Amino acid sequence: MRRVDALSSTTRRQTINKMNIVAPAKPATPNLPVGLDELLLIRDLEKFVTAECELLDGREFEAWRDLFTEDGYYWVPSRIDQESPEDELSLFYDDREIMDLRIQRLRHPRVHAQIPYTRTTHVAGNFVVNAADEATGEYAFACRFVMHEYRPEMAQRAFSGRCEYAVVRDGTSFKIRSKKVTVINCDDFHFPISIPF
Repeated sequence: MRRVDALSSTTRRQTINKMNIVAPAKPATPNLPVGLDELLLIRDLEKFVTAECELLDGREFEAWRDLFTEDGYYWVPSRIDQESPEDELSLFYDDREIMDLRIQRLRHPRVHAQIPYTRTTHVAGNFVVNAADEATGEYAFACRFVMHEYRPEMAQRAFSGRCEYAVVRDGTSFKIRSKKVTVINCDDFHFPISIPF
């Protein structure tokens, strides 16, 4: 069944292309903050992602969804080198409409995959700013993550990998335009994954 998106295919591809700016080992650009400004920006981004992790671990899924812009999306590729979520299946590829459906399922009192519900802990670190536009408040950055997941009567699972964000300033915080999470074993067999990374 094909999902109907509010965004056109062209708009979504442009957003994906912007997100692909986030890449390791890019040469320094003149727009990137340096010195104290860089440290302060990284600290702001760390605090934002830490608050995001707290929302997920606290099962505050609606508040997590609200961190995204109206056209924001969350993408977890099914292959390390997957270039687009539109050309093949992904582990997650959620716009806000799909996030709402996922949250409703997680909140349903009889969803067997969440009885008893999943407990998680997220940790993020190694933040790197890849692009910054102070005038528009747009930033692209990456970090590494580890998420441990536990459900009684099941073996604890651990996931890790790289998160790539495109965010925009929103007052004293940020809104997520895109979040791409590449799990190091994304192409492995997985039992259902219910909680976002």
